[in-house]
Parts: sequence; C-alpha cells; structure tokens
Amino acid sequence: MLLLRTSTDASAQSMELAESASIRALLNCYCREMGVVDPRESNAAYHEEGRTGDVRKNVFHLKLPTAGVIILGEIVYFSAMGQHRYGPELYILREGGEHRQLKLHELMALLIQEVSSQDAPDLREEHAELIQSRISNSFRKMSLHMEHYLCLEESSRKCSLDFISSEQSLFFGHPFHPYPKSTEGFDDAELAAYIPERGATFQLYYVAVSKRELHEEWLEGEAPPRVPDAEEALRQKLGDRCTDYALVPLHPWQAQYVLNQLPVRQWISKSIIIELGSYGPVVYPTSSIRTVWDPDSQYGYKLPLHVRITNLLRENTHEQASRTMDAARLLQRLNPLLTSDHFRILSETGFTGPRQESELALMASSFTVNYRPMALDAERTFVLASLLETLPDKCEPKLIQVIREQASAEIPDLSCWLERYLRISMLPLLRFWAEYGISFEAHLQNSLVTLKEGWPACCYVRDLEGVSIDRSKAAEFGWIGSILEDNSPVLYEASEAWMRTKYYYFVNHLGSLIHTIASYSSDREEKYWGIVQQLLQEQMQEQEQMQEQEQEQEQEQEQEQEQEQEQEQEQEQDAAARMRHAVEDLLFSEYLPAKANLTSCLMSRGETPLFVQIPNPMKVRS
Repeated sequence: MLLLRTSTDASAQSMELAESASIRALLNCYCREMGVVDPRESNAAYHEEGRTGDVRKNVFHLKLPTAGVIILGEIVYFSAMGQHRYGPELYILREGGEHRQLKLHELMALLIQEVSSQDAPDLREEHAELIQSRISNSFRKMSLHMEHYLCLEESSRKCSLDFISSEQSLFFGHPFHPYPKSTEGFDDAELAAYIPERGATFQLYYVAVSKRELHEEWLEGEAPPRVPDAEEALRQKLGDRCTDYALVPLHPWQAQYVLNQLPVRQWISKSIIIELGSYGPVVYPTSSIRTVWDPDSQYGYKLPLHVRITNLLRENTHEQASRTMDAARLLQRLNPLLTSDHFRILSETGFTGPRQESELALMASSFTVNYRPMALDAERTFVLASLLETLPDKCEPKLIQVIREQASAEIPDLSCWLERYLRISMLPLLRFWAEYGISFEAHLQNSLVTLKEGWPACCYVRDLEGVSIDRSKAAEFGWIGSILEDNSPVLYEASEAWMRTKYYYFVNHLGSLIHTIASYSSDREEKYWGIVQQLLQEQMQEQEQMQEQEQEQEQEQEQEQEQEQEQEQEQEQDAAARMRHAVEDLLFSEYLPAKANLTSCLMSRGETPLFVQIPNPMKVRS
C-alpha cells in the first residue's frame, strides 16, 4: 500500500478521534457500573426542559465523592443503554471554585480512583497504575491505526466495504471497555506487520510435531487443510519419517516468541518439534487479531498468541479447545435443525495441540490451534461490530455506507430494516434457547451479517468457545454420556446460560445496533426498542395460540398414544413453555445484565467478569 507523507493534520485528527473515543468509553463504563443511569438528572437545565424535550443536547455533571470534584460536560446524544455521546470539552470543578478543562489522562486517574476506592489501600495504587498504562496504550494504538488510515492515498483505500475490509477497520472496539485497543507484546514495527487495522497480511509459520506428543480432535468427515509446500519441506527434512509428524501452523509472531523458549529449544534438539518456516497462502488477521482467514479457501485459524489484547493473553488452553469441540460436535448433530437460508453457524471443525500427559503439556496453550472454516459471501458479508463504527474520514456509520452503496433507491426505512434483522437473528436465537437450551455468545464481534440490496439477508454466529448449554436440556435429550461428558465445560445451569444470551445478544449486540441506528436517525433509542418489544409480544401471542391448539389436539386424540409421540409432544410443550418464560423475562424484567468491564479490569477478573444490572429498555410499562 502507498502512503502519503505523514501529515500533521492526520496525526492531530487521529489523536483527537482517539481521545474522544477513549473519554466516551471511560465515562460510559463509569456511569454504567456506578448506576448513573442519567448523568443529566441533577441539572436544573434538564429539569426545566423535561424528559419529553430535546435529549440530544444537555449539560451533565458527575460528582466524584472520593476525589471531591465534579466533572462537567455536555451530552450531545443521550442513550437509553448508556452509550452516550459527549461534547468536545470536559471540565473539572473543585471545591473552592477552581474550574478548568479536563483531559484524558486526568479523567482516567479520577475515575479509576473512584471505582477502586473500595480496594485495599496497598492494592489500589498498583491497580490504578496498571489500568492507566493500558488505557494510555489503547489510546496510542487507536491513534496510530487511524493515522495510518488517514495517510493512505485515496486510491489505496477500498472504495466499497467487503468482509476483509470490515474485519480490518474496527478502529474503536468495544464501546464499554476502558482500553479496547490495548495490545501488550507487539512493538511498533510488529503493529504494522500483524495488526488488522494496518491492513496486515502474512503467511503462517509451520512446525512439525511428533504425533506421539500431539492430540487432535475433528468433527466427523473433517481434517486439517493441506499445505503442499510445508508438506514438501517436511519430506525433504525427514524423508520417510515425515509420516510420524503432523503440521502445526503458528502465527509468525508466536513462532518467533515460542521457538526461543528454553523448553522448546530442548524439544527441537530432541526432534520432538521440527522447525520448517513460512508456507501456505497469505492470510488476513481479522478483528480479534489472532484469528486469521484465507480468502481463497475461506479457511480460518484461531491461533495462540502470547500477546495481551485488552486484558487477556490470547492463547488456547486445552479446556477452551475442548469446550469448543463439545459445542461443535453437538451443533453438527443438530445442524439441519438450526441453520436456514437466513441464519448460519460458523463452526470450528477441529483442533490440534499437545497431549495433556505429553512432555509438551508445559506449553500446550502456546501450540493449540482451532480450525474454523468461514464460507460466506465475502463481497456482501461484514462483521457487525465494524459496521457500527464510522471511518475516520467519514461522517456516517459504515452500516449506512454499505446500505447506501447497495440500495438501488434511497436508504430504506430503518425501522423496517431493524425488524427484518431481528427476524433473522433474535427469533432464531430465542428458538435455539427454547427448544434446545443452546445459548450463543452472539456479541457484535462474533456476529456477521450479509446484506443484499441494503437489506439483511443472513446472520452468522461464530466462535463456539462462547456457547453455553442448559444442563437440564442436555440431560433431557440424552446428550450427556453420548455427545458430552458430564463435566463438559460447555454445560451450564439454565439461569446462567440464559443470562449469557441476555447480555451478549440483547445488551451488547442489540444495544449498540439500536444506538447506531437511532443516533444516525436523530431518534430516541426507545423508538427502536419498541420494535423489539412488538416482535416479542407477537412471539408471546403465537405461543399462546399454539398452546390452545395443542390443548384442542390433546382432547381429540385417543387416550392411548405411542411413547415416542408422547415424548415428542412433551418436548414441544416444554419448548413452548421455555419460550414464553424467556419472552416474559425480556418484556417484564426491570433490569438486564451488563458486564462491568472497568471494575473487572481493576480486580483482574478478565476470565470471570463482574456484571451489573441496567434498566431494561424492552420492559412493558403499564
């Protein structure tokens, strides 16, 4: 790609955008986690205007009791889900009347001090310094990525979005994470070589591992892709002994890191591991950084990467790989019942990694690879998280940009657009939960959408590591002991599995999608949540009608029925009851669960995040 000379304007613009996004994320994390539903409520201006007035421009102030200060600013768009947009300037008001502008570095120190005030004093400073360094890291990386984009020649930027460009243009990341673009491990040269936002491409690095030390699991009929040039390199090194080894792909950064570790050097000296080199097709890192995709074969790899991306090292543990394959085996069995022309599951097909009892188990997570084919319409399919962002040189979300490019006429009515999207995403996910007890981790980065003529045509869910299955339904269907072990990490209690659906789809996924549509349209988010509510109410009415029909059929049936028919009827009745219960919970619960990312980061709870309760925008009000 050609780059223009780095301009002062591009640097200044990217820093301004990155600072604004970082401030917004911090403020919204703080408000969500501290229970500040509406920061405007204590302002006289807000009370004078009233809730029915213009919600897009209001003064707010946040009291920080521990620091003894007030943060003042302007909300230019008030979000029912807390994804507020703020004006360009913040101010701090201290006791005694001091009033001055507030910048990112001071804001993050104040908010972290406030949230961590309950920690033990000896931990507070250490936690605060660590989190502040990661926020600064995220701000810097965000700024650098956008500066690179802004310095590209116009001819080097893609004129139209496609799957790869959507994966490689997620500049801002999770809107409720304090440091969504933090990466610890890459130096600046490696950022350019490996980060998707830089348009990176590379070949995978291959090693060969003795099959005696390796464990593999594959779905029925699946196998790893062939890599002829790597296979030939192995034959040239080992001759006939090459059949005793299996190829293992590594991210090139991971190869450089792991092959220099002392235990690995010892395994290489024993010929347990054979170094080969860079082979195979050029792959593209996707928005998660460590997952890569080959557009020619449409094959994907979830690679281990010893880099801290946000707050976790992104390597693959045996438990994570096993959890993924448990979900994949079950979904392969159910696939004809779950997929349609409008909803598809992108399943992992296998994994390879060191055996738990092998010598290599010491560093198993550094070599374990998940294989994930992603066959899709690459010209018209996009990662949803990216579509909800606005490119640094544009003024409207990529979602609107794509709709505008595809639509033969004007942009369609976005209420109708959302309803169609809900029918191909929300309704299938609710059906999978009601009928089979399956909950997908369908957050924005795990969700893809195909648009045809601007309209949603197909929804995809990926990354089966996040699947959770209601243990009671698994037992009812006889999956435990046949497809799943009793201690499978994919099994959850019903309440927790359902909570995950509520957070990942309704809060994370729909919350940001509706915010983007409403904000673009200059509407209140409640207008679009009303469409969700209406569809859920229709679903509840359908369930009531089905129940009445079933009761009539029961009365007409003979007293004696075959056992299989009785069992099938019981399952249908249970599914109907579960659907009613789920819909009623969504429509009548006062609150929804939301991740407390700032607090979780401060408490080092990356693997087991904390949750808070936020107001339910779908709730039916009397």
